[in-house]
Order: sequence, then C-alpha cells, then structure tokens
Amino acid sequence: MLKNKKIYVIPIFGFLAMIVITAILLKIPICNNTKISMMDAFFEAASMITATGSTVVDFSKQFTFLGQLVCLLAMQVGAIGFMLFFSLLFLVSKEKMKLSDSMFLSNEVSTSNFSSVKKKAKRIIRYTFTIEFFGAWLLAFRFVPIYGMAKGLWMSVFHSVSAFCNVGADIIGASSFSGFRGDVYLNIVLIILMFLGSLGYFVLEDLTTWFCTGKRNKGHTQSRIIVDMSVSLVVIGVLLIKMFDPQLTILEALFEVVTARNTGFFTVDINSLHEINKLLVSMIMFIGGGPGSNAGGIRVVVLAILLLTTVANIRDREQVVAYYRNINDKLIKKAVAILMIDALIVFLGVIGIALTEQQNVLDIVFYVISTFSNTGLSTFDLTTLTDMGKIVSMLIMYIGRIAPITFVSLFTPIDHKKSGIKYPDIDLML
Repeated sequence: MLKNKKIYVIPIFGFLAMIVITAILLKIPICNNTKISMMDAFFEAASMITATGSTVVDFSKQFTFLGQLVCLLAMQVGAIGFMLFFSLLFLVSKEKMKLSDSMFLSNEVSTSNFSSVKKKAKRIIRYTFTIEFFGAWLLAFRFVPIYGMAKGLWMSVFHSVSAFCNVGADIIGASSFSGFRGDVYLNIVLIILMFLGSLGYFVLEDLTTWFCTGKRNKGHTQSRIIVDMSVSLVVIGVLLIKMFDPQLTILEALFEVVTARNTGFFTVDINSLHEINKLLVSMIMFIGGGPGSNAGGIRVVVLAILLLTTVANIRDREQVVAYYRNINDKLIKKAVAILMIDALIVFLGVIGIALTEQQNVLDIVFYVISTFSNTGLSTFDLTTLTDMGKIVSMLIMYIGRIAPITFVSLFTPIDHKKSGIKYPDIDLML
C-alpha cells in the first residue's frame, strides 16, 4: 500500500514524529511553572507543530522561558515544513542532496525543477527569517517600553514568529491582544505579518522580484490569483463584518478578518460578534490562505477554480479561464476533490466533538472548522475539553495541517495503468 508513496509518508510521519518530540520536551519540569499532564503536553505540541495555536492551558503562565522557547521552535519547524527542515540540515552539512530527496522537497516548495530545489529551499528559509527579524524589530518598539528590554525583546520575537507562521499562540494572556485593540501601530505590524504568512513562499518570491526589479513574472499566474483572491476576501470580509457589527472600528474588523485566515490572534472577543459574523469568520477560516503558505483551509486557489468553473458553466463556456490561461480538467477535478474531502473531515469532526463535549452545536462547528483550518479560534473555553475531545481535536488539526487529500492518498491505491476503454457519456438530470 505504501510502496512508491514516500512523498506522502515523509510529511505524515514526519509531523507526527515532531509532535511526539515536542510533547516530551514540554513535559519536562524545567519547561513548566506548574505540572502538566501528558495529554495536555501532546495537545500543545500538536497545536504548535500544526500551526493551530489552540491551547488548553494558560500559555503565558504554564510555560517557563525554556518551555516557550520549545514552543517557538516547534512553530518554526512546523511552519517551514518537515521536508524543508531537512533541506536546512543538508545546507548546513553541505552534503549533496539525492535526487529522491529533491523530488520529495520539490512538492513542498512548489517547483518541478529538481536541480533548483536546494536553492529555492535556501531562499524560502532566508525569506522566513528575514521577515520574522524585521517583524520582531518593529514589535520591539512597542513591547520594550511596556515590558522592559529582556521581556520586551522576547515577546517581540515570539509574536513575530507566531504571526508570520500563522500560529496565533501568544504569551500575553487569555485576552490575547484585546488590550491593544486601539493600538494602530501594533495592529498594523501584526496584520502585515499575518497576511504575508498566508500568501505562500513562492508568492513572496514573486512579489520581491517585482518590487526589486519592477518586472512581473508572467509565468506565475498562480501568484496573481492568490494575491487578488486574498485581497478580495479581506475587503469583502471587512465590509460584511462592519455591516453586522457597526460598533467595530475598521482596524478591529480588519484584524478579525486577517487573523481568521488561519492565525488565531484576536483583539475582539469572538463571542461578542453578531451570529452572522461568526458564520462569516467560519467561512473565512474554511477558505484559508494560499497553497505553500503557513495557512490551512481549502486554500484560495481552490475557491478561485470553483468560482471560475461555476461562472464558465453559467455562461456555457467550453474553457475555464483565469488571466487568459486555461484551467484544465485535472485541476478542476482536484479542486472538487479537495472541497469534498475537507468538508467530509469537518463533518466527521463535528460529530466527534459533539459526542465528547457538552457544547452548543454551532459553537462546535465553529471550533472544528477553526481546528481543521489550523486557526485556533474558539467560542468556548478549551480548558473544559475532555481527554477524548482533545484526542479528536489533535487528529483534526493534524489532518488539516498535512492536507486531507495527502492523508487519503496515502491509503488509496494508485492505478498507473492506462485503459484503452472509453466509456460512453451518460446524460444525468441535475
């Protein structure tokens, strides 16, 4: 069953191994101010590695500096990707990368040019650390005056990594950034970090090239789709949130929409939002960010393909076109498969949590979508989760991080034989 499926096995079991290692480290007494159970240690580890950010403990009080450092490293490794992490080891050791290793890594960094994988992996790592460095530098101007030099710098680094990696874990307290909801400077810095993290590394590369040279890469239509869809979702989301919660400022609505695209920070309590806005936030979380990014969800490219396919069918067009490029049937089928599999996982997750927790069904739906999309927002106190609820939650966030279609593909036999038989068309009533 697993023969010739190493491209699926490596990320699936790689992330699992990193969760186990992180959980063991978080269980060490020196990492905690108070005793933590192994179940909670595993939950926090899974949350960090999968870039979810959900927590069943008071994060700021539970972990010591060493424990928070372990969480930061887990966030970084989980965001960059397990295979990309190993490419860093290759770069450090200066060893020659095997062709098979390059093939596995190429799937993670979105390129089919195996000879350039090592260089691209190096650029991705450089982009990550550069953006996080400048993010920490900008945040330090706000945190250092408030918390002092040592704690202020640590908070700047931690939240810069958490924001760009779209994790959403914070060491401020249970209220997250609610105390800074009117701080324009801090909000803008965090919004930029979260938005950049949701775009994807290859999009950042295209934007960097365009910014530095003034030339667009005409071959990267995908980058245009991701940027245009991301901006459109943010603008539409802000307008709708303001419509149903007019008391919110534009900044608060903007922060809510951007963080819902898979980060999990908040400046406004989710429970204070209008019920329709909770539904809107759920939809934004389910959509997520760009492929190859730190965000989860079905991804904006899938949404774009489905919308364009719908328009093409309504207008009775033979081709599905985006920016004068045809979207082939194979991509359309894959987009439909991703939507159906992801929706099924969410449905099963809702049933699983509903059987283990005594919560309102709508709150459970919101939580499961948030967990599946690796966002980490919740409308109820997660410290009340039962052990079985925690296990179900970890499974949901784990599958959401490695991509359900990848998980399903691992256990699905692939038929490479091409049949010469062509079946007749069937005319169905829809």
